[in-house]
Amino acid sequence: MALNANSYGSVAEVQALTGRYLISGAYTTATRPTLAQVEKFIDNASATLNVMLAGVGFAIPITDSDAAAACGQIVVEVAVDLCHAANSTGRFYTDRALERGESPMRVLRMEMQQWVEDNAAGLELIGAARTYSALSGIAYRDTDESGNETFPIRQRSEFGNVFIDWDGG
Repeated sequence: MALNANSYGSVAEVQALTGRYLISGAYTTATRPTLAQVEKFIDNASATLNVMLAGVGFAIPITDSDAAAACGQIVVEVAVDLCHAANSTGRFYTDRALERGESPMRVLRMEMQQWVEDNAAGLELIGAARTYSALSGIAYRDTDESGNETFPIRQRSEFGNVFIDWDGG
């Protein structure tokens, strides 16, 4: 099985961070998790990240090399956490985490969503294609469907704003 075309990160990156679970330096059908499971972790985390990125207006998949590398890093971190969880180790198997009883997947989704919110502007500024912005739904129409001039529901003068025409005499 190979990774989906819309996935970020690689099995090799996950292997580099989870060496204790490997056989001869690689995930196989005999490892825990198996190679197929690690690929599924990457594909599912990438799909979840793509849904979140699409929700804030990005064209999916992210193709800008720097932005895709950043997405790959977050996906690899999620996959590594899931590899640890598959072996009942890692941050989700501490006494404190077990006492809280919070789902590892829920925690990972919340962290991914926070990452998207924190980095959306930066991803756009470095070149990730953003086709929609939350502000694109805010607009002002100066005419109605018939072409008649429209006015805002509230005029600025109602709020005490006084404008001075600095260019006028």
